[in-house]
Parts: sequence; structure tokens; C-alpha cells
Amino acid sequence: MSDDLPLDVKPEWLNPIRRLQSVAQKSNGMAIVSMRFLVNEVGVPVQWTDPKITMLEPKSDRNTIFDLLTGE
Repeated sequence: MSDDLPLDVKPEWLNPIRRLQSVAQKSNGMAIVSMRFLVNEVGVPVQWTDPKITMLEPKSDRNTIFDLLTGE
């Protein structure tokens, strides 16, 4: 296991996180990426859904999107 892995990230979460990251890297513009997880009684992911990517419009208006999401 990597020494730079934060102690609060459990190894069982690495595959779902990698899946989210792979989809996010393919987005061309601002997007919301989401997944749903089935976890067991101790919070370990057992199964998850395919990531859903929702592209944000208009692509040219980045600052407005950031302001909206940050509440500024």
C-alpha cells in the first residue's frame, strides 16, 4: 500500500474511487459525477452503480457555475 495514502481512506474504497476518477478525467468541461454505493454494516462498499456524468451548461460560463456551487 502506498505510504502517501491518507489514514482515513480505507483500502476497500480505492476501486470505487478509481472508477469515479476514470470517468471524471474523460469529461470535456464542467461536470457532476455521481455514483451510489451499497455498503455493509461496517461501511465497506460491496457494490456500486455505474458512474453517472452530468455535463453543465453553458460550457463557456465557468465562473458563474463556480459561483453557483460555492454560494458566492
